[in-house]
Amino acid sequence: KSLTAALTDIVTNIFDRDISFTAPAIAVNAYNRTQHLNDLYVSVFRAADKMHWPGNMKKYTVKDGAIKDANDKNAVDPDTGYFGKDAKNFWSLLSGADGDDVTIGGAANVLPTPSLRKLYTNNSFGDLTVPTNAIANDNIASFTADTFGLVGKEGEPTLAEMIDWMRGKDVKDEDPLSDFRYAMGDTLHSQPAAVVYGNALGTYDVVIYNATNDGYLHALNGSNGQELWSFVPNELLGSMADVYADENVDYKNYGIDGDVVPIIKDKDGDGIIEPGDDFVYLVFGMRRGGDNYYMIDVTDRNKPKLRWIRTFDQMGQSWSPPVAARIKIDSVNVTSTDDAVLVIGGGYDTSHDTAAHPTGVDNEGSSIFMLDLETGAEVWRAGRDTGADLRVNKMRRAFPGKVSVIDLNGDLYADRMYAMDIGGQLWRMDISNGEKPNKLVTGGVIARFGAEGLADPSAAETRRFYTEPDVSMFTDPRHERRYLSINIGSGYRAHPLDNSAADAFYSLRDANVFNSLSQYEYDNYNIVKPTDLIDVAGKQGTVVPKGGDGWRFTLPATQKVLSTARVFDNEVYFVSFEPTIDSEDPCQAGLSQNRLYRVNVVNGDPIIPLETEETPSAEEIDEARVTRLEQGGIAPQPVFLFPGAPETCTGDECSPPPLACVGVECFDPDFPNHPVRTLWTQDGID
Repeated sequence: KSLTAALTDIVTNIFDRDISFTAPAIAVNAYNRTQHLNDLYVSVFRAADKMHWPGNMKKYTVKDGAIKDANDKNAVDPDTGYFGKDAKNFWSLLSGADGDDVTIGGAANVLPTPSLRKLYTNNSFGDLTVPTNAIANDNIASFTADTFGLVGKEGEPTLAEMIDWMRGKDVKDEDPLSDFRYAMGDTLHSQPAAVVYGNALGTYDVVIYNATNDGYLHALNGSNGQELWSFVPNELLGSMADVYADENVDYKNYGIDGDVVPIIKDKDGDGIIEPGDDFVYLVFGMRRGGDNYYMIDVTDRNKPKLRWIRTFDQMGQSWSPPVAARIKIDSVNVTSTDDAVLVIGGGYDTSHDTAAHPTGVDNEGSSIFMLDLETGAEVWRAGRDTGADLRVNKMRRAFPGKVSVIDLNGDLYADRMYAMDIGGQLWRMDISNGEKPNKLVTGGVIARFGAEGLADPSAAETRRFYTEPDVSMFTDPRHERRYLSINIGSGYRAHPLDNSAADAFYSLRDANVFNSLSQYEYDNYNIVKPTDLIDVAGKQGTVVPKGGDGWRFTLPATQKVLSTARVFDNEVYFVSFEPTIDSEDPCQAGLSQNRLYRVNVVNGDPIIPLETEETPSAEEIDEARVTRLEQGGIAPQPVFLFPGAPETCTGDECSPPPLACVGVECFDPDFPNHPVRTLWTQDGID
């Protein structure tokens, strides 16, 4: 049975509910980068056995340590981990409750009248608002039936009807309330982006960019949820006939399935996007929907411009979210005046949809790229082929996850990267800014936690890694020494019901915090193996000796890690996923269980160690590490919010505590150093 059918089963069997959501999109305070605005934009969707999964976007707020609805009530039911039946989001224009229903109360229900809707594709580069890019019957001469996948089947719409349907017109003569599903699709893997364009009299000007598996990128007004415009990549138009037919299928349809990554330059730091000096770019990949990356200039939110579309021979499906960084490269291919590049993993090779570890080299995705921000041109690449600037024979596996890019010396230029390939090899790379591409980076494998490098790996050893390694600095008080902690868990994301691997969570110590390594040192590096890390499962008080490589936590046999870990205040947060599987049909998921682990970065101890008269059991110790989450499906990664203080406040009101959330289940992370609003004066000014 297919992966996507199994994933549908997972999402649709959630405590007798059928709603799931991505991590909320959060706008950052344009005037204080340490604070988030208090608005949360939550993308919800419903799984289905059809081509189309209906979705919606809703707005809530953070107040008094909780997610609140438009009636200032707690929006989330603590017993279910979902929006309560009476929760009413801020964009709801309908009477009554909308909290636990995808179908009403959000941006999907306030789309413009079809005739007035601004819907674009890329028949040409540059300004998407020119008439020839409009998906409209005024521009019907720019399209053919074949453009939309129409082949003359009985029941198919005409070309004009297809265009009207894409614009939101009910050409099927269905009940408008049931036909809502064609308004907006699901965001199964895509993380929306919230962009603050400025502030007027205390009101922040926010636009939400939300990509869906129907193939639309929606630009939504943050104040009322109304769509400003939508963009459908030309390469996805051919699937619209299938989405229109919406037949029962046993596979998931994918459109724009990658994260929407905003890249913002505010030159004078005034919190206002001013065209000419500032810019806002959006970059997104297609993930399961394709191989391309797109950049759209949305500096003028009402006049989007397609800057470039890129893929390369060494790329696979475009899974890896781009990371913007400043890196000085001595190359004519760098055109950005800010030395800005995008660092991207090579993506996903579909050979890993098969459970066995490949015996040969991955054909796609086994590279790491740097692209010029302005043009998308390749300016540097690591790979095993002769065309790579950094050529490393061990680079045999795809990189579907995000690359961690770090500035260690604070000069605003990146000097270190960490990346994990799907086969379990952890890569470290050092950047020498100012060098030519062939001398820019040294790097190699520093740890192996999966099947790669083993002669004949068993199913238990075939651990796969899909996420970004989380990197943080900490001090081990026993050693009085700083380390970089690299944290990541394993889990077969392509087959989340597969329990054959012995999955684990790994916390590796890198003692070379500030020291760069030569290529010779990387080529002869003593690669860390799982057995080199101390297994802390069932234990507390573990001591990692001086010179030790770190710790690992062997997960129970049915658990795996499918999202990125996060370190906050020297505590590691990661979520495990456990499906309940019907033994007669391993593709039928029952009630899935998500668990939030919260442990000490130094040694993996529970944050509150167990103190009992008798020695606690291994099971008791491990239970102390865990909070069971109520939400089913595959929970997103933990996020940490720093709410802003009210405009007028006194005392503790002016320093609200941070909030940690997994999906919409939120809690106080007990961070003692609350951000405090401060004022300043300048001597000599009356």
